[in-house]
Amino acid sequence: MYNYLHDKYNLNRLKLGTAIYFLLFIVLIMGGILAELGFIKNTPSWAPNLFMLVGSLLILFYSAKKLRFIYLAIGIIGFLYEVIGVKFGFLFGAYSYSDVFNLQLFSVPLVMISAWIIIANFTNSFLRNMKKIYFIILGSLLMVITDLVIDPIAVDGLEIWIWENPGQYYGIPNHNFYGWFILSLPIFFLLSLSKNEIHLMSRVVSNLVISFFSIIGIINDIIFPSVLGIFLVLVNLYLYKKNKSKENAI
Repeated sequence: MYNYLHDKYNLNRLKLGTAIYFLLFIVLIMGGILAELGFIKNTPSWAPNLFMLVGSLLILFYSAKKLRFIYLAIGIIGFLYEVIGVKFGFLFGAYSYSDVFNLQLFSVPLVMISAWIIIANFTNSFLRNMKKIYFIILGSLLMVITDLVIDPIAVDGLEIWIWENPGQYYGIPNHNFYGWFILSLPIFFLLSLSKNEIHLMSRVVSNLVISFFSIIGIINDIIFPSVLGIFLVLVNLYLYKKNKSKENAI
């Protein structure tokens, strides 16, 4: 009886803790939107870092153990991609980070680890139950499509990084998208090693991040990437509902 009550107490504490983290995540999203609209002045420098960190921690918490370690590996790999990209400019094109994310190592924000986890979780949540080769290729394509949303808004809306040699698509060089596809292949190979389903909460978190970028894009008149982002979120939620309906019908 004591063990039962003790376990139940710990479970309730865990649920309360994650609820508080999720509430903090929502507050940070709303704060970011209000700051972009001009209602909040002098946004704390720690807020953008905390937003990405809390989002990735929620995803990791709601992921199964194996998938959690894969996401952590992806975050580290993504960070290394960024370091090489910033230092040498041949993976994505020549670019540099501003001080929006001010906690940096080797001129790359540490929360890029969180960013890669969030994006990997978002794209991974589209793809279930298919052959490994299709999963890897389609997943990499989805990463590129997701970057079509994030990159213009991150550059022109949030001013997170700066391209040295602008291209035709909202100032982003084509080389960036080729790089995203090639570098996403090993990421989705890692994800193909896990058959774990994406938890609803981690799906919600990554969808909220993409929605946040889309809203910021609309505020800054970056229309096509914003509409594409909203479309991806709606398709993601539709696929979740469709898969749940199939499960319930079995």
